[in-house]
Amino acid sequence: MYSGISPRGLAWALAVGALIGSMPLAWGTTLLCFGAAMVLRLNPLAVQIGNLASWPLQIVLALPYFRLGEAWFGASWPSVGPVPGWRLLASDPLGVLRALVVKNGAALGAWALTAPLLLLLLYLASSRAVFAARRRFAVPAEDVISSPNAKSLSN
Repeated sequence: MYSGISPRGLAWALAVGALIGSMPLAWGTTLLCFGAAMVLRLNPLAVQIGNLASWPLQIVLALPYFRLGEAWFGASWPSVGPVPGWRLLASDPLGVLRALVVKNGAALGAWALTAPLLLLLLYLASSRAVFAARRRFAVPAEDVISSPNAKSLSN
């Protein structure tokens, strides 16, 4: 907390990382977090920590996002009847890939529509955690002042 980042900045960075980490994607959230950190001028390490800490959230929210995408955007799986998945994949690999891309795109659309509310909830949770950690691990002022490398706090 004493390395130049404000508690609110840390909470925002953690929330943005957790938001991106909750995307229904099987790949790429690390690169997306790095890009978001650069664009939003957030601490990249804190954004990545939020990303990695949110993988349980990603797993829990994946199915609801796929279901919402299906309901909101009409991206349903093709009806295949009793054909096993491997036979369908062998008979029409491009069709299966197309269905996966459409389904994942609809889930991402559902994520994008719910992202503002989720970001607010993640920020509230991360700010509570950051401020609780700040109180718990606070360095007493006399320890900071007595340090030989400490700058003057009399401003």
